[in-house]
Amino acid sequence: MLAFEPNKAAVVAHDTQTAFSQYDDAYRSALRLASSFLDVAEKSNLSAREQQKLMQVVHDSAGDLLAGRSKMVTATAILTQFHHNSNLAETSFGCPGPGPWMDNDKAALQAVA
Repeated sequence: MLAFEPNKAAVVAHDTQTAFSQYDDAYRSALRLASSFLDVAEKSNLSAREQQKLMQVVHDSAGDLLAGRSKMVTATAILTQFHHNSNLAETSFGCPGPGPWMDNDKAALQAVA
């Protein structure tokens, strides 16, 4: 059986929740940037080739954020597996981020002991 100190496990849980929130904020910002660029490019003198080049880079950047978030999902699954095989298996540290089950997004970021 794995043995974790409860306070340190709560910090890991909170940091995991925060990481998801920050990935989501970054992704949201990247999508807003893409939209803003489209608005500006529409009225610019950029060629279609120049617009495409920049649009592809912005798109790839957002995709990289999403790929990083996907890896965090995998890491969270591994952490959850560790948790279930530990001395803290009966302790709930909360879900990895806000969801439809929460009335307040900030409440989801609080570790529950």
